[in-house]
Amino acid sequence: MCVVFLVVERTRSMLLGLGIVLGFASIGFLCWLLFLCAVYAAPLFVAAMVCTILYDHGVLSGAHAILAGIAAGIVVLATGQAILASSRDPALRVAVSVQLALPAALAGFGTTLGFCGMGDMSAMPAYLFATFGALCVGGAAWTRLCAIQSA
Repeated sequence: MCVVFLVVERTRSMLLGLGIVLGFASIGFLCWLLFLCAVYAAPLFVAAMVCTILYDHGVLSGAHAILAGIAAGIVVLATGQAILASSRDPALRVAVSVQLALPAALAGFGTTLGFCGMGDMSAMPAYLFATFGALCVGGAAWTRLCAIQSA
């Protein structure tokens, strides 16, 4: 009886440790994915808005609105990358980079605020962490956009 109890307690503590490790690993994976995909926040936002507007106003049906939204997102992504790749004007490059990096910063703010909400954090520290997350994600998107060299 005592041996069974010790085995159960040992298994329970191992599973608790495994849960903590996997929890940290999954949050780390989600943060890595956020930083990797931050550049695509603006085209995704445009695609979602076009799809929503076309569907809500009855212009297109569901599948057609989704296809139109995807096409709009592709146009925004291709246009932004083409401008960054072909322009040598620093003011134009900064303007396009800012337009593409701001939605990434907003996505970083929302994601970090969501991560803070998973714990038991009060409002002020949560918003401070979320602001720091927005700066980090926006900065990462800005860095990746500035790495596109002009031809």
